[in-house]
Parts: sequence; C-alpha cells; structure tokens
Amino acid sequence: MSARPRKSRRPPSIRKLAESRLAGGAAVDLEGLTPDEIRRFVHELEVHRVELEIQNQQLEEAQLAVEASEARYRQLYEAAPIGYLTLDLDGAIVVANRCASELLGLPPARLIGRKFSSFVDELHQDRWHFARRVLADGRGRRSLEIGLLLDDRRALDMQIVAPGHLGADGMLHLALLDVTELRGAERALQRAASAAARAEQQERRRLASDLHDDAGQLLTLASIKLRALVDAAPGECRGDFRELAELLAEIRRRITSLSFQLSPPLLHDVGLGAAAHWLADDLRRTFGLAVKVANGAELELDETTRITLFRALRELLINVTKHGGVDRARVRIWSEGGMACVAVEDDGVGFDRAADWSSFGRVPDSRPGGFGLLALRERLAHLGGNLAVESGPGQAGSRVVVKMPLRAHEGGSE
Repeated sequence: MSARPRKSRRPPSIRKLAESRLAGGAAVDLEGLTPDEIRRFVHELEVHRVELEIQNQQLEEAQLAVEASEARYRQLYEAAPIGYLTLDLDGAIVVANRCASELLGLPPARLIGRKFSSFVDELHQDRWHFARRVLADGRGRRSLEIGLLLDDRRALDMQIVAPGHLGADGMLHLALLDVTELRGAERALQRAASAAARAEQQERRRLASDLHDDAGQLLTLASIKLRALVDAAPGECRGDFRELAELLAEIRRRITSLSFQLSPPLLHDVGLGAAAHWLADDLRRTFGLAVKVANGAELELDETTRITLFRALRELLINVTKHGGVDRARVRIWSEGGMACVAVEDDGVGFDRAADWSSFGRVPDSRPGGFGLLALRERLAHLGGNLAVESGPGQAGSRVVVKMPLRAHEGGSE
C-alpha cells in the first residue's frame, strides 16, 4: 500500500518574510527556500531596510520640526508683551510666562501652585469667582477688568481675556494686560475736564453776577429816575416816557433771565431738581414750551456733575423747542447703578441717529443742524458719562438719556 502524498503548505510571501525578519519576528527557515527565493528574500530585506531608513529620517525631520516649532512658540510665549497664565480647575496657576511673572511681581517658581484669586483685590473677588465659573462652563469668550493687589501692596488695573472654554488639556488659559496707566490717564483726563468745567462755571457765575448786580442795578436806577421824569413831564410827553420805562423794564427782565441761564443760583444753593423746575418756567415764558419735571428727591451731586447735567438738560430742551415740532416735553431725574441720570422725552418728530451725529437730524438736510449731539456726547465722555438716544426716522417722539457718575462732593472726589 503506497503512502498518501503530503499536502505542501504555501510559504508566506518573500516580502512578508523580510518585513517580519526586520521587525524582529521569528527566524526564517532558509532551508525551506529555493536559491531563487533566497535571492528575492535578500533583495526584499534590502529594499525594506532602505524604506525603513527613509521613514526614520522623515520621522527625525518631523520631530526636529516639531521641536523647532515648539522652541519658537516657547520663545514667543516667553517674550510676549502680554501676560499668559494657565490655571487648573481650582484656579491654581500651572504655567506662567515671563510677562505674567513680571506683572504679578513674583518669579515663576513662586507662582506655580498659587491661586490667582490671592492676587485679586478684595472688592473684586466676587466678580472674579463668577467670571471663573462662567469660563469653566464654556459660556463664551470673556473679557473683564479687575483690580489686583500684589504682595508688595502695588495696585493694578488688569484686563483679563479668556477664550470662553477650557483648553484641550482641561486647563483655563488667560491673557493679562496691564491697563493701569491707561485708566490712570483716563482718570487724569476726567479730573482735568472736571476742573475745566468748574473753572468755566466760576466764570459764568462771575459774569452772571456782574450782569445782575451791575447792569441790573443801573437799569433799575434808570427806571426810577425815568418814572420821576414821567411825573414831572408835560402831559404830551408822558406817553413816550412810559414806553421808554417799559422798554427799560423789559431789558432788565432779559438781563436777569440771561444771568440765571448763565448760572442759576438754585443750581448751587438747592440742587439740580430745583434748577430744572426754574428752567421749565423760563422755557415756558421764553419759548412757550410746557416742561413737566417729575418730582423726586434731590440727588447728592458734586458741582461738576450738577453743572454738566444742567447744561445738557438745557440744550436738550432748547433743541425740542427748535426742532421737535411740539410744545410739551417731559424731564425725569434719578440715580441708578452709581450714575446720575437725566431723561428728556417729547412726542415730536423723530430723528435718524445714524444719519447725522452732529445734530439731532430732526430737520431736513436743507436746514442747518441745531443741537450738537456729538459735542455733548464727547463732553460727557471726558467726564466719565454717556448719552443714549431712543428714536428713529418716522417715529413719533424721542427719548434722550444723559448719565454721569455719582461722585462725592468736591472735597473727596479727587
């Protein structure tokens, strides 16, 4: 009985054998290969070796490029003029660049592990913790200003910007910008503008006093003497003298009104609310505009704020008389969120806020613009205030709100 022939196993491909050998696999049984397969095997080994060398070279080049890129990033990160911090979810500093270290006044080794909240001024702690929670929840990009109090007792105004989401590493990344000098310059500008406003008002008060005391008294004396002449004059001349006396009386009334407009005594002696009521009466007599001033408690305002708000109120109301096309207006004075607020409302012709910032735009382009809205806005901005307009073309009525920061009286405002 003859033996059954054995099935021959198909050997793996030469290339796979070569790859397995170079990869450190099991030894290849060369005895089971023909001379031709051995030559092919050696050739595949050489080809695969060259391919591996090329791949290794490419990997090395890629690694060098990554290292060079990381080095450049690190140089930029360290040399950046903005401070960068990385915080963990507990608010502790994990990474800080050189600028952040200089801003916080400590070397990086002493910053790492310290909570950023330890640098935040006590007055801004709640604001910082709320902002950190918002950032950790990924609720949008945030930019806020907070005050810092450093270990050396230096106080800084710091603007903090965060991307609004955690990084891929689960950390919170912040950018710090020192705005102390900028805010200091703004405060200095506001103090200068406030001083200029006070100087201007002092000059107005002096002119008002001169008008009322000097010119007014002279006109009063002239009226008294004229009445004496009326009594002594012949009958046919008395009518002319009476007309002249009435003219002098009208001139005196106008000078008195002008002196009050320049510097209402009520504004300094009582307050803005009382001066607003006087202004309403004056505008009714002069322009026929009925102004209703909402009654409320007098606000405790410093002189600069009282002056600025009164002048803005007068300009707004005169603008209503010129361009509003109505004979009524409403005024409200109140305080809100640390700001003193004055609102002027009317039911007249609206205006396009975007069309002409230099005037209310209530009149056609063919007529010269009246109220300098832009000038008022800039004047308020210099003093830390602002102006908001609620109106539009074709709308009935408008509302303009002027706001100024509530400050202490002059002795403690600086």
